[in-house]
Amino acid sequence: MSAWLQARRTAVLAGLAFLGSLCFGLASPPSSVPAIAWLGFIPLLLAAEGVTGRRARVQFFVGWVGGLCTGLVGFPWIGHTLERFAEFPVWLAALGTFLFAAYTAIPYGLWLIALARGPKSGPWRFLWAATSWVGLTSLWPAIFPYTPLIGLSQLPAWIQAAELGGVPAVEWIVLGFGYAVVAAAVTKVPRTRFVALGVAVALPAVSWVAGTWRLESLDAQAEDAPVVRFGIIQPNTALFANQRSDKMRRLWKMSAAAEREGAQVIVWPEAGIYPWVQERPFLEDGRGLRRVLQAHKLPTILGVATRKAGDPYEWNTAVVMNAQGEVEGTFDKTVLVPFGEEIPIVDPDWARSIVPAMSHNHAGEDPALFPVALADGSATYGAGPLICYEDIFPDFARRVAAQDAGIEFFVNVTIDTWFGDTAEPWEHLALAQFRSVEHRIPMVRSVAAGASSVIDHGGRLVASVPVTDPEPRRPVPAQRLVHDVALPRNTAQAPTVYARGGWLLGLLCSIATVLVPLAAVVRSKYRPRASDATS
Repeated sequence: MSAWLQARRTAVLAGLAFLGSLCFGLASPPSSVPAIAWLGFIPLLLAAEGVTGRRARVQFFVGWVGGLCTGLVGFPWIGHTLERFAEFPVWLAALGTFLFAAYTAIPYGLWLIALARGPKSGPWRFLWAATSWVGLTSLWPAIFPYTPLIGLSQLPAWIQAAELGGVPAVEWIVLGFGYAVVAAAVTKVPRTRFVALGVAVALPAVSWVAGTWRLESLDAQAEDAPVVRFGIIQPNTALFANQRSDKMRRLWKMSAAAEREGAQVIVWPEAGIYPWVQERPFLEDGRGLRRVLQAHKLPTILGVATRKAGDPYEWNTAVVMNAQGEVEGTFDKTVLVPFGEEIPIVDPDWARSIVPAMSHNHAGEDPALFPVALADGSATYGAGPLICYEDIFPDFARRVAAQDAGIEFFVNVTIDTWFGDTAEPWEHLALAQFRSVEHRIPMVRSVAAGASSVIDHGGRLVASVPVTDPEPRRPVPAQRLVHDVALPRNTAQAPTVYARGGWLLGLLCSIATVLVPLAAVVRSKYRPRASDATS
């Protein structure tokens, strides 16, 4: 089959590779066929067989086409956001989506070059395929950190290897399945085909069985864990809604209802939903319409914009307030959204005059630990705050979990209303699920218009509120999610394998991806020529 593939025209191989990211895209949340993600690497690996021996630009083109569906099918909400956020016309938003897809596909093109010029068969070929894939996708400066296996978060048993090596460990397993299928298809040796088919059958099955067993063992360990009842508030405020009193009434009403239902901790969304800017330092609850604890008397985590007097720019801040209204901890968002929260290169004031919806904030410097003291004084738990899309950055989440005192849960406050009722809120949620697997602690997420949710210590979505798409002319009632959450471990007292060093897998792959080709170039440059050897 290898010879047959190599005889195919470039357009045929590009079409074959295109099926790879199409599988990944179709598996992305909310998908009814998430398991199809297992098939995604197969077309790409077959295309790599076909382009072996061709020019680098052909290899790149085939791989690049193969990666286009990552953006076109996996991120269709980009265009919707450009229409809503930047007020682009439809044709320009569509062009923006394509450019995003084209940029996101570049590592796929580089990967096919690496495959076509790497080892030709055997374990070394797989090792290089897995290493270079993780290395290239890790090194590429992605706007939104992303794994094509995001769909598998809907089947959590298949992502439990993230406890050992993070997302790269899961990608290695799925890539191993794809490599085994392709090896069985292209080999002429019956024994090799038999072994490869056995590996292809075993990997998904063993991954599922091992993941299921691990989840059951974690659940058994968590039976005696302390349980906290969270009241997660989803106010469903329309984008660009400026009615401060309406925003506060929504928050107050749902918080009071959650307290009546037994909530012990209240979580509000990101800054802007609490509609006031607070002067720094923010030390205590406000008064009147600014008051957080107006209708409830529970410890509350919320987002709030903060600023210094005379400074034109703000911080996107999260705080934890105790039941007496005293601010016990603050955290300034460190990973800012390009153009949405940080305007690079050009003058921010000039850029905002062109696109008023853009904003420019100061960035925080360090992670924080929130002491969440229950109102009855029975216990205090450590929360690791993550604002907006910080929960999709594994390195930052690892820093949050690695603080000396440790944390018992992640808390994410965000606004995904920019994206409407699209796939984005569900993809955001799915990527966050990997953080709970990596550190074996739950995450509670308050999202302004959904999907507010609870992720347990196994990375499972155990409760959520649907995504809404409120508009000023079509208001949506506020909602709440009251749910008991087990807190089975402290990250300092019981760090996972990933936290102890498993995160190095991605780093080592990145280093190898750079050094291996460099070493090959050096060897070829200094290798004695045949004429020199016979002289």
